[in-house]
Amino acid sequence: MDSNYLDEIDEYLLNNETTVFITYLDKSNGKTALLKALLNLKEGENDTIEHLLEIAEKTGDLKDFVNAAYTDSYYKGQTALHVAIEQRSANFVQMLVKKGADVHAKACGKFFQPNQETCFYFGELPLSLAACTNQPDIVDFLMNNPYQAVDVRERDSHGNTVLHALVSIADNSPENTEFVIAMYDHILFKADQLHPKIKLEEIENNEGFTPLTLAAKTGKVVLLKHIVQREFKGCKHLSRKMTEWAYGPVCSSLYDLASLDTYEKNSALEIIVYGSEIPNRLEMLNIEPFNRLIEEKWERFAQRMFWFNFIVYVIYLLIFTAVAFHREEGKDFSNNQSLKPPFRYKNNSKGYLLLTGHIITTIGALYFLIRGLRDMLRKRPGFQSLLIDGYTDQLFFLQAVLFLVCALLYFFGQDEYVACLVLCLALSWVNLLYFSRGSKNMGIYNVMIQKMVLGEIRRFLVVYMVFLIGFSAGIFAYIHECP
Repeated sequence: MDSNYLDEIDEYLLNNETTVFITYLDKSNGKTALLKALLNLKEGENDTIEHLLEIAEKTGDLKDFVNAAYTDSYYKGQTALHVAIEQRSANFVQMLVKKGADVHAKACGKFFQPNQETCFYFGELPLSLAACTNQPDIVDFLMNNPYQAVDVRERDSHGNTVLHALVSIADNSPENTEFVIAMYDHILFKADQLHPKIKLEEIENNEGFTPLTLAAKTGKVVLLKHIVQREFKGCKHLSRKMTEWAYGPVCSSLYDLASLDTYEKNSALEIIVYGSEIPNRLEMLNIEPFNRLIEEKWERFAQRMFWFNFIVYVIYLLIFTAVAFHREEGKDFSNNQSLKPPFRYKNNSKGYLLLTGHIITTIGALYFLIRGLRDMLRKRPGFQSLLIDGYTDQLFFLQAVLFLVCALLYFFGQDEYVACLVLCLALSWVNLLYFSRGSKNMGIYNVMIQKMVLGEIRRFLVVYMVFLIGFSAGIFAYIHECP
């Protein structure tokens, strides 16, 4: 734009004492002349911008003009500072901040929200945008500018800080991971220098996730590995790994296990173990601190609990089998509907033992049912979880359901209870294979059987059923006589 023309506009606006042209040029979406000028840079420059700022300053409308934001639902909240950062113009970013731009403005429109068809989520805040677009010079300026320094604890509408935003855009690719890790560490260092008392990595978002647990939740395995194995020489309080000594390729290291396994909700280990939607969960569990943590938990107390559960289940299984074998004690109650099964036990030691067996097996079935429901709420069942975790949890739950259905049919005098009893008993013995996972020699065979059933045998059965139904339908149609 010609400078003489700009001078004429300046004189016109000052003489007419109006700022309508400056502040809200487009009332339909809130786009101002400043926003349009920033969107139309030529080789990173546009002389109109500085002139518009001077006019707004003379008319006393500078603060409103600089911080005017989009009002439409798609780009709502986006200000000139956001646009300048998107244009990667450090010069205009500094100019806008100097003129009073809000460094905590939130671009919260639909375009800036995650899980949308067309979106660009960067954490809504100017600092997050600069970090997610790999502009360390602008990040440094925003965090340490003399006009209005950014509060690194500031969170967007989802409760995410700049570190959460960096975790969100990580995609495990080499190029992306390299710059995300570099920017993540850079912000940690900078925040520690400026605000030593602020624990930036301990801030949780609205869902209760820290940057570390968010990386675990979203399957950002490379970034998670860096965070838990991070070692800064000369800055130990920011390190999670500390090498005590090293001799050639051999070294002894200490890991900070804070947030990896805690009694509080959303510990990283709990998220990985129960996060059935995480595609690379096994790869995460093989990360050094998690691997050592699992081994230590197994050796200290999980192993004893596992084998105790095994002994209890074997005892339960023997009692269940004995009760099923002596079910003839109440087999003829259907002939006399006035006598219900609970009153059919004989008044002797055998009758009392049978009653005790029924009570124990019923309590056991209720336990498996409640545990199965609890696990389903914590770890949503799905085909991916079947491939990773197997079907043992579902089989124990099915075992409990079959037993309770059998008990109801038995109580109401239905002979069909025998079919449920047979299936439940067979499934109960099959579930004994679950405890073979505690043995190094037997566990591998259980895993192999699981993969065969879920893999090749499953596909074979599908094809077999198609042929079986097709041929059966054809033969039946051929030999059936039409009335």
